[in-house]
Amino acid sequence: MFKKIFKRIIPSFLRKFYFLFKNKTFIINNFKLKLNLKNSLERKIFLENSFEKDQINFISKNIKEVKFDYFVDIGAYIGYYTLYFSKFPNIQKIISIEANKNNYNNLLKNISLNKLNNVMAYNLACSDTDGEVKLWYSNPNKMGGSSVLNENDYEYKKYNLNPNLDKNHIKTHYNKSFKDYKKSKDNFFYENINSKKFDNIIDVVDKNLLIKIDVERHEIFVLKGAEKILNNNKVFLQIEIFPELFDEVSNFLLNRNFKIINNIGWDYYFKNY
Repeated sequence: MFKKIFKRIIPSFLRKFYFLFKNKTFIINNFKLKLNLKNSLERKIFLENSFEKDQINFISKNIKEVKFDYFVDIGAYIGYYTLYFSKFPNIQKIISIEANKNNYNNLLKNISLNKLNNVMAYNLACSDTDGEVKLWYSNPNKMGGSSVLNENDYEYKKYNLNPNLDKNHIKTHYNKSFKDYKKSKDNFFYENINSKKFDNIIDVVDKNLLIKIDVERHEIFVLKGAEKILNNNKVFLQIEIFPELFDEVSNFLLNRNFKIINNIGWDYYFKNY
């Protein structure tokens, strides 16, 4: 009981007194990371002194025997994966991509703090077209959930008291209550950003690529814009797939000679070699 209460009190304290810690630099996993503790995800990283520990450990154990030409971090956020894998001697170069401008600026700060010279960072959305798209998020303190706007996105459509919401489904899969979706889309935050096919960012053949994709339900569009890369290289892939989209995304990969090797929650692991 005490442990549960303690776990609630500490985040609440940090939320209220975040200004004491705002944009401070911490040592996490032997690298420097600038965190804003008003942000729920960054607060979690601070409290746990790690981020997606099981996922990162699984990747680390399974890539030791391969020399990777690139680690590609699509949906890099503030750069935790980028910083972590920048230390791996079997990874030559890193491409780090983040669509949200604020997140991207913090990504650059963290790259600079750690004096990394093997990282190429891009402020854009990977998608299936080159052009301009709109990014949206409902809370400025939860910008890790930023997503490319798609009017058919079931998550976006849940807001404004959609009468078709399945309350049990929301509670089971999203750890949210029905009232979370009472927010008006008019009060959301939007920004216009550039989009680009990953096939048009780099042009490589017969290389070894470690790719992580975390793009909040935009996964299938990222994959469609990376078909040449996926078809012409050896790829070890971690991709977050929301339950409603699993069949579409997994079938796309299975039809292109990938096999699924594991999953940790919604993060799935595929490789084509």
